[in-house]
Amino acid sequence: MAANPEFPSLYQRPDRGEIEVVTALASYVFSVKDATLKSLFLYYETYGVRPLELVPGIQQTELVEVNEKTLDPNYPILRRDRPILKPLTQFTFSFPAKAYAARRLYGEQTIFPFALGDENLSVSFDLSRWEKPDKDTLVLEFTGQVGPLAVTKRFTIHNDPYYTIDLDVVVDNPTGQDLSSALRMTVGSYTPNAQNTPALVFQYDGKTRDAVLSRDSYDVFNGLGLLSKESVFFLLSRNGQEVAAFSERETSGDRQFGVTLPTPKGKTTYSFSLYGGRRRFLLMSHVGLGTLDSPGVGARLMVPVIQFLQVLYRLTGNFGWAIILFTLATRVILYPLMRRQIHSAAKMQRIAPRLKRIQERFRDDRQLQQQKLMELYKKEGINPLSGCLPLLIQLPFLILLWKAILYCAEEIHLSAGFLWMPDLSLRDPYFIFVVLTTAAMILQQKLMTPVASSGESRNAAFIGYIFPIVMAIFLWNFPAGLWMYYFLTTIVQVGQQYVVNRELARADAKAGAAGGGAGQADGELEGGDSADGERKG
Repeated sequence: MAANPEFPSLYQRPDRGEIEVVTALASYVFSVKDATLKSLFLYYETYGVRPLELVPGIQQTELVEVNEKTLDPNYPILRRDRPILKPLTQFTFSFPAKAYAARRLYGEQTIFPFALGDENLSVSFDLSRWEKPDKDTLVLEFTGQVGPLAVTKRFTIHNDPYYTIDLDVVVDNPTGQDLSSALRMTVGSYTPNAQNTPALVFQYDGKTRDAVLSRDSYDVFNGLGLLSKESVFFLLSRNGQEVAAFSERETSGDRQFGVTLPTPKGKTTYSFSLYGGRRRFLLMSHVGLGTLDSPGVGARLMVPVIQFLQVLYRLTGNFGWAIILFTLATRVILYPLMRRQIHSAAKMQRIAPRLKRIQERFRDDRQLQQQKLMELYKKEGINPLSGCLPLLIQLPFLILLWKAILYCAEEIHLSAGFLWMPDLSLRDPYFIFVVLTTAAMILQQKLMTPVASSGESRNAAFIGYIFPIVMAIFLWNFPAGLWMYYFLTTIVQVGQQYVVNRELARADAKAGAAGGGAGQADGELEGGDSADGERKG
């Protein structure tokens, strides 16, 4: 599902007292009576990620197949899928689209995020208004009472890649009393030391802590939340406001955490942002949470690559063209290494029969065999490692480019489609690039493989032809953007291979016209080997 002008979309369920807001990445369910967040479900999934429920305390949220014709219109369709491979394997040619909606199972006595007050204060809210100030933004405003306080909660939901909603809490205290010790806003609860449980973290003065600090030990409280390997659920405090964190153990053993809001007489406004999404360093940095994450070396190396891809996107306005320019630029940069690798491989193929004769002749004397091999390498001007080094240098670049496209999935998902593909972050709906890439890789193998004379060479060539087919079978559901990148990379490599092959053919023809130096070298080798054989005998 690519960018949609209807996102964010709003669905009201008065019978359940719920409002659901859906963006291109996530679904948010709000409770009207207490203006809390009952569910934050990351339903968007691409290769390597899965749907996630981030609100602590929900037992389970999952996508289930539904009948779109009979589904209540107040419940949104979060995904449509048209399976193709399975019907084909069953010899049917009907590909009806399947629809999926979210099914949620709530835990008992769950305290949902943004709940205000405690059991001693009565809480009552109503939805006062909702509006879309622009096509990618939706605002929900709840007004109500928390004990003697008049409170307005204003949620701003964005349809962008950054998994962020903004929250303004306006507290009007008409009394002359300071209620700061009574008004608390819960962010969530979690079970410490449970298996696969996220870590509760706090940020003070831009540094991450694992416990609440006393007020005299820091200048600015930045926020708090849950951090796991896959996701982040973190409330960021804005504008340097005087709020404090709390974390306390409940009778059930769970730990409840949140912030305390000072409530002086009159109106006070508190501003927050909730990042509830995938653990992506660049996305988190965009909303001011870069210091919360500590990416490894690989992730840090990806940052400039991703930024380069984003620059190309801003220049072209489409990730399809950005990937094309991205691929061409990287292949031009890596061409000298590829050319050196091909030249080295060609030389090794040319002397392969002579290498084999030396190995057979001196198979009983490994030391002498190695000496003769090195003499041949030196005579032909070949470094036996020269073919491997360029490949080893190219490999990290290729992995980084591959990971960068996966890492940009959210931005690609919200951008326009390209050619017949509505969404480059999801699989090619017709597998056209899968077929084209497989054919291009087979052609590349044909150009790289000399005429197979021996059984060993024929086996190697056979494996080279089978590998692209095996890759297509196992990776058919890769994002279309990745398959397009593989296809373009392979096509450019095929062109470069063709150019270098012609270059080598001209060099061979020139050497032959100069008097058959290679044959003379072979004769010298045969003579040297024979003499060595006689001495050995």
